[in-house]
Parts: sequence; C-alpha cells; structure tokens
Amino acid sequence: MGEWEPRLLYYLRRLVPQEADAWDALQRTWLAVYRDLRRLKDPKALRTWLYRVARNQAATHCRRQFRHEARRDDGADLANIAGPDWSPALEDAERVHKALAALSLPHREVITLQFLEQMTIDEIAAITKTPPGTIKSRLHYAKLALKGLLEAGENQP
Repeated sequence: MGEWEPRLLYYLRRLVPQEADAWDALQRTWLAVYRDLRRLKDPKALRTWLYRVARNQAATHCRRQFRHEARRDDGADLANIAGPDWSPALEDAERVHKALAALSLPHREVITLQFLEQMTIDEIAAITKTPPGTIKSRLHYAKLALKGLLEAGENQP
C-alpha cells in the first residue's frame, strides 16, 4: 500500500477537483481493493487493476458531485490547437498542473497515465476500458490542447 498510495493519490488528484475529494476517493479505492482482491487473477496485472479501481472511485465521486451541482456547459473545444508530436516540458510543474486542470477529464486522464505514470497505450486502454485507437486519439488531442494552454499562458502578462 505504501508504494502505491502516492502514485494513486497523484492520479486521483488529476481526476477529481479537490484534494480532499482525492483523499476520499483513495480511501474508497483501498476499501474496494481489500474487498475485491480475490478477483485479481494475475498478479502481474496488479498495477492496471489498482488504477482501474481508483478510476472507478473517481468516476463515482464525479457522478455524485455532478448530481449536486448546477449543470453547466463549458463548451470549450480544446482539440484544435497545435501539432501532435509535442510533449509537455515539466520544468514549470505548476503551470503544467494548472493547464492539466483545464483539460477535459478524458484528456487529463490519458495525459496523466502516459506522461506521469509512463503507462503504455494498452495499459491505459485496460484501465479506462477504452479501445487503444481511442486512447491514441485522446492523447493526440490532449497534447494539442495542453500545448495550446501552456503557450497561451506564456503570452499573458
């Protein structure tokens, strides 16, 4: 648990809006892991399984929160900004984290898993239960959007 907790918390922090909510989701993750560990058939799949459990807890939290908040449409289409070969420079972590927070949840999730957790397309697909082609597409558009947000931030006084 000690080895995984900081990594899962970091991942959850990218998925839920508040740090306290991430801690709650992490606690619910560990409860679900304890309850369902016997279902894990292949110990080699532990990493992917832990992230999938954490993702499910974050999704449950977001659904609950959505029900309680007024519905709003951000309408921001961030998917048309820059080239696909860009990857974020992590020298200025605070700016990157602020830009990540502005991405849609699916884009924020794939960026977090690939760049910050160094997961493969197949691992991300297994966690999100999404086809690998969709993951590749989300990564492409997430990188475009993140690059655009970071460049826009550089141009502000």
